[in-house]
This record gives sequence, C-alpha cells and structure tokens, in this order.
Amino acid sequence: MEEFYTVEQAARTLKVHPLTVRRYIKEGKLKAYRVGGNIRIALEDLRSFTQSFIPHSKPIKAQSSTQTQPFSFADPLLNLKGRGLSISKLEQG
Repeated sequence: MEEFYTVEQAARTLKVHPLTVRRYIKEGKLKAYRVGGNIRIALEDLRSFTQSFIPHSKPIKAQSSTQTQPFSFADPLLNLKGRGLSISKLEQG
C-alpha cells in the first residue's frame, strides 16, 4: 500500500511552511490528491519533487559604493541644540 503525507508532514519534511507546500501544489510543481476534502501527497511524488526541484534563491544585494565613516564627536548631529527638556533642567528643579 502506498504511503501518503499531509501538507503539514510534507512541509516538515521539506523544511518549509505549509503554505509553501500548498503553493507548490497550486503551481503544479508538486503532485497531490484530494481525499475526502483533505490534501494528500504520495511519498513517491514527494521524493521525485525533492530530486528535481531547485529552490528559488534570493538575489544577493550589492554592497553600497559609499563607505561608512567611523564615529566621531565632531559630528554636527551631536552639536544640535533643541528646545526640549534637558538633563540640567531636571537636576535644577
């Protein structure tokens, strides 16, 4: 008798989310059967899928051409003066 997996079992086997397995089925990449309203995947179909399927890899982002400057106390951002509450005003009153 042939062995069948549920979507959750197949996802655990493939180390992906169950929605990813459902997407593979919908796209026709993975063969599945509907049995009594439930989706089942034959073990042989799962094995053939894993041998023939090449996962989509995310492109590697190119590093920016600008080099980051090391931190310096001369940074103009550190010299900003605001109208808000300061520590010296808290200590005074």
